[in-house]
Amino acid sequence: MEYFFYNFSTGVDVYNSLNELHRDHNSTSFLISAVGDLSKVSFKCPLKDKPVIFEKKLEIITLSGYVRSTESHLHISTSDENCSVLGGHLLPGTIVLKSLDILIGVIPNLKKTSIDSLRNIPSIVDVYILPDCSWSKRALKLLDSLHVEYNSYIITNDEDFNKINHITSISTFPQIFINNKFIGGYYELSNLAAKGKLLELIS
Repeated sequence: MEYFFYNFSTGVDVYNSLNELHRDHNSTSFLISAVGDLSKVSFKCPLKDKPVIFEKKLEIITLSGYVRSTESHLHISTSDENCSVLGGHLLPGTIVLKSLDILIGVIPNLKKTSIDSLRNIPSIVDVYILPDCSWSKRALKLLDSLHVEYNSYIITNDEDFNKINHITSISTFPQIFINNKFIGGYYELSNLAAKGKLLELIS
């Protein structure tokens, strides 16, 4: 792996710049670390069609994902002056305020193998979890054991909780969606798996 250290200055569009940096068609670039601030962030939340846009001073908490010649998959989370955390799939229109330092690792000729495609199981499972929640961990472990690809989202503040609670009216976690349909928590997931219906449902 080769390593590259970049500084993005005021006004740089983070999403577009990361994609422009990747010019080698035979390699994959991974974001290893990112430290900096933003004047504007644009991202897409799960289960939402429209982008979320905030224009104010934000500190980057995490910036992760990868960029290839054929695709990019980037996630961002940020914190505002009240330490409220928000984030999702990074979109164009995310702008550096003063400075952003990014460490990127580039791996040549990396082949991406999808376990789900080999099993003919699409990636359609979204799991909303709480930090250090034993039932959330059990749900993820169960999905891993079945080689089911999923997206997990950690609920870290009241705003995130209220958004998901508005959809499900449930206050316990994990909260699991298949095909954007709420199926329940760990108990419902394990029952589907025990009856052999989970793989049927997502195949």
